[in-house]
Amino acid sequence: MQRFSTIALACLIALPTFAQDVPPAKPTDADAKIKTDAYNQAVKDKSDEGKKAAIDAMSDCPHANVLNLLARILVGDTDECRTAAAKTLGRMKGELGAAKALHGALKANEERSSVLTACFTAIGDINHPSSVAVCEDWVNHRLGSRDGEDLPGVNQAVDALGALKWKSSVEALIDLWHKNRVVGRDPASKFREKVRKHCSQALSRLVGEKVGNQDAWDDWWKDNKGKFNDDLTSK
Repeated sequence: MQRFSTIALACLIALPTFAQDVPPAKPTDADAKIKTDAYNQAVKDKSDEGKKAAIDAMSDCPHANVLNLLARILVGDTDECRTAAAKTLGRMKGELGAAKALHGALKANEERSSVLTACFTAIGDINHPSSVAVCEDWVNHRLGSRDGEDLPGVNQAVDALGALKWKSSVEALIDLWHKNRVVGRDPASKFREKVRKHCSQALSRLVGEKVGNQDAWDDWWKDNKGKFNDDLTSK
């Protein structure tokens, strides 16, 4: 009897842990319809507050129909609603569809500073590996295209790389730093210096080390990259 009681008690203690390991149920078409209908009704009511509340409520519903609607909001609504949509997508951790919605909205919001910043922040929050190449390409396409002024989203893209916890992100940041070396009299030297600073800070956030200059980071990564898995967890 005592042995049975001990086993029963152990099972009861284990129940909460087991429950925590159960993945959340995937949202259904009906779930998605409730979310999208709320936004569409707010549009009919011409209620900006209603739209933002409906957008915020979508964060627990990473359904294709919801993601498609959020992607449209990101490129076709007010700045406040676009920002709200970015933040909502950012709460969908690890969701490829959420990351893609943000990737597709970057160019359309290039001149909307607050929205663009929200998009890159959300990209970092989602932490999907597909975002590494998107952020790196954004910076690469804009380097050297102006003489000394900050370009929209460049530092934000670098900061997003510092939030994307992947080995590929470390390598992208080191590569970007190399491309920002100043040779001779470079009219964009001040801008490039800011980018290099952001690269250094982003690298430190990723690996928890303050290494120093470019050459030191090259040596450190060469010596240590084999100690990490692709998601930057220790082997």
